[in-house]
Amino acid sequence: MSVEVITTISPTTNEAVLTRNGASPADLELLPKVATEAFQSFRKSTLEERQDIVRKFLKRLADREGELAQELTVQMGRPIAFTGKEVATAVKRGEYLLKISNKALKDTDGEPEKGFKRFIRKVPVGPVLIIFAWNVSWCNRQVAGRPAWGCSADAASSYSTPT
Repeated sequence: MSVEVITTISPTTNEAVLTRNGASPADLELLPKVATEAFQSFRKSTLEERQDIVRKFLKRLADREGELAQELTVQMGRPIAFTGKEVATAVKRGEYLLKISNKALKDTDGEPEKGFKRFIRKVPVGPVLIIFAWNVSWCNRQVAGRPAWGCSADAASSYSTPT
């Protein structure tokens, strides 16, 4: 079976923005295996290490705000006056998740009982597949939370939106 060719058309100009090959059936079959293998090593990272990864990612987003805003405008037709704010808001959301992650991910005490120490430990449980509608920009996907919480994430957007 041949791989489909996907062309993203700008909604404002009706011109091709990007042309790429879609995923082959073999690629799609391999995805859960690769994600699970990546998760097995990533889950061993500490919260502090994951927080550092997210901080670096958020800094790169902030540093490229103008460029990313332009891409969102071209790809989705959203006015440039708003897309820079989308990038900045994505960074703020990520920073908030970082801010609360120590408290949110610490052990939660259970009901006390003599002779027992009961608690709930929040641990990474596996890869996460995130699928978004065509009209939701990647900025609104809250991409920072999954790695901070220890989950590897595969994000998939509509075929009509560049990845």
